Amino acid sequence: MEIRRLYVVTRPGEERAIRALAILKGWSGAKGIEAITVDREGKAPRVQGGGALVVALGGDGTVLRAASLFAESGLPILGANVGNLGFLTQVPAASLTLALEEVLQGRCRVEERMRLSFQCGSRRGTVLNDVVVAAPADSRFCELDLLWKGETIATCPGDGLVLATPTGSTAYALSAGGPVLIPEARAILAVPIAPHKLGLRPVVFQPGETLTVHPRSAACLFADGDPVLDLPAEANVDVRESPLPTRLVRMHDAPSFFRLLGEKLAWGDSRPRKLKG
Repeated sequence: MEIRRLYVVTRPGEERAIRALAILKGWSGAKGIEAITVDREGKAPRVQGGGALVVALGGDGTVLRAASLFAESGLPILGANVGNLGFLTQVPAASLTLALEEVLQGRCRVEERMRLSFQCGSRRGTVLNDVVVAAPADSRFCELDLLWKGETIATCPGDGLVLATPTGSTAYALSAGGPVLIPEARAILAVPIAPHKLGLRPVVFQPGETLTVHPRSAACLFADGDPVLDLPAEANVDVRESPLPTRLVRMHDAPSFFRLLGEKLAWGDSRPRKLKG
């Protein structure tokens, strides 16, 4: 892969990220590659030409933020972990320059991940993980209708509702009791959060469908964990597949999806258990 320019998304003031950034800039300078630092809380820079790569230097939140900042450009993103979980990141920050050498040699692949777009009135955006409509902090309860093909298919009283991509199925949706979807799948996952009905269960929809969340009471809208706006009762939030995917760089020796699930989330742990007594 040709690299003439690096956009490095990081959180200012993070000590480990600062050290990794200094090493990265030294490496890129020696290679004649321009390195542009991007504040993850700021705005996306104007992307110049081809041969560009985004490096998300942080944790999963930084990868999500980088995916949002560069959603329109379609630049590939390499996540370098200086955080804790690192489910979306690909390499440890200490191995970043070695990984970039392999990227230059083409020892990697680019994986496309589905995004969701959302719209409420004039407010719109896209997400890599999930759109969440949740109860306001002061009430801790909301009642939401979920509409599919214009028909109300469920009323969800409780803490709210997660609409997730396959990538987001291992995030908030999983914590709320949703299933794991493989990253290559194309689907929209709807998961009620702490519903006050025993019969409410997660549902998987085709990606070409538009889902509408209609709050019967006041609620809040979140996009990839970030607050977007307060929703009055009777507002509509439309969610559908975005035409623009996120492109993630995967190294040639990266662990498989289920191995990663096992390492990070103890998925399918088959180790013998010690019995007491």
